[in-house]
This record gives sequence, structure tokens and C-alpha cells, in this order.
Amino acid sequence: MEFFEFKIEGPIVEVGIPLHLAIDALENFQGIIDKTYLVGANLQRMTAKERESFELKVKNFKLGSLITDFEICISGVQLVLPLISALGPQNVWEYTKETFKFLKLVFSAMHSGQNPTYEFNNNRDFTVNTGDTHQHFHGPVIFIGEKALPNYQALAHLLEQGKVEAISAGSRGHPEIVLGPEDRTLFDLPTEFQEQPIRVECEIFNFNKFKNSGKLRINDGQVLPSGDYSFSIFGSQNNINYIYSMLQPQVTIECLVEVAVNPFGKEIISKLHVVGIIS
Repeated sequence: MEFFEFKIEGPIVEVGIPLHLAIDALENFQGIIDKTYLVGANLQRMTAKERESFELKVKNFKLGSLITDFEICISGVQLVLPLISALGPQNVWEYTKETFKFLKLVFSAMHSGQNPTYEFNNNRDFTVNTGDTHQHFHGPVIFIGEKALPNYQALAHLLEQGKVEAISAGSRGHPEIVLGPEDRTLFDLPTEFQEQPIRVECEIFNFNKFKNSGKLRINDGQVLPSGDYSFSIFGSQNNINYIYSMLQPQVTIECLVEVAVNPFGKEIISKLHVVGIIS
């Protein structure tokens, strides 16, 4: 079985890496590999039974940097209509590498102001077009990327100049997944404001008077889909009305909608910026 290497580097490691940071890094890396397996196996979630069949085994924690060797283990798996036909440890790693390449390409383009476009082939493989660049990927990669994106975001957020300066994984001496301080916000979804404010009826059920932000709930039949939303006060409003509004079962607000540009489909509402409470 081939062993790979997962490494965290930076000054913080030299004086002793905080346990919570090490755990976060290892958990999110595990999550990235899990998403490749789940998509490849055409499964929705990792159950206790699936964990018996699929796991990362870690060996040889080393001093200096946080370095550990790991192997991808799959045993006793019986799959029905898998998306990756030959779902072995090497294929899981190859698709994980390809997904990282895909996500880095798409998000780098988005942050530079380009809108990637996709062309799908009959065999489910696809091409990403960014300007004059055209790169081809296997079909499951886009599904793996969507599922693994929160783990990549969390892993990248651990990076900080002067503390954690590199996180990498792959072959010893030649890692295929490499993140540096400049990648800290790479996988964050770019956001933009809708031009016109809207009015909605909602319940404000949480408010932080120090941060002038909170949570509100919108019911069915509104301009926005029902659900809970984060919000912040727009401008330099007095926050007294917002504190009192939590005593009301429902209030009408006027707000600007901040949406995240989503490379996988529909726009995502990131936050509401409340212009004022109307009633």
C-alpha cells in the first residue's frame, strides 16, 4: 500500500502546534478524502458501516513540522452503480488531486473577475473555460468539489503569515495539494450586492448589540425563500429598535441582499444588510 504525506509548516509548529489547530487540519483533510469516496461510491453520507470499509490510517508523526504519513484503505466494499468504476485507494487519491486542481482553477478565475463556463460531454466529463484556458476534468470531480468545498475553506482558513505558512499533502517530496498564506481566502465565495433594496416580513430572534448583527427568520410567501438568515445593520443606525424588535413576533424590514457567486449553480444568499425597520 502506498503511503502519502500530510504536512503543516510554519513558525507556530516550531514552538508546539495548538492541539485544536492540529485536530481541525486533520479532520478537514479527512473530510476532503471522504467526499471523494462518497461521490465515487454514489453515497450521501459516511455511516459507521461505511467507515469500517473506508478509512485513512496515519503513521509516523514526526517532529519539526506536523508531518504524518497516511494511507487510504478500502476493504470489503460492494457498490451499486458507483460513479467511479474502479474505486480503489489510488483512484480515490487521483480524483482528490484532480478536484483540488479544479477548485483552484475555478476560484482563482472567479477572484480575478472571470466567470468560468462549463462544457459537458456525453460521457459526463467536462471542460472548464476560463478566458483562453480550457482544461478537461472527469465528471465526478464537479460533484466532489461541491461537497468538499467547506473542508477546503476550513483548511485554508488555518493559514496565517508568521504562524501556519503551508499545508500540503501527497507524495513525499512532491506534494500534489499545496496551500500557502496567499490561499487563505482562495476558496471563499466572492459576494456582490443586489442593486435594489427589498422589503420582507420576518422575526428577529438574535441580535448582538456590540457587533450590530444577528439572525432573522423569514416564513413562506416572501420575496426571499423561507429560512434563517444572518443580517447586519447597514450604516450608522441606532440599534435600539433592533433590540426592541426581538419582542415582536414579526416586523417588516427593508434590506439589501448580499449574494455569493456560486460556481456550482444558483446564487447563495450570504447576508442581509438591513437599511431600516419599517414597522
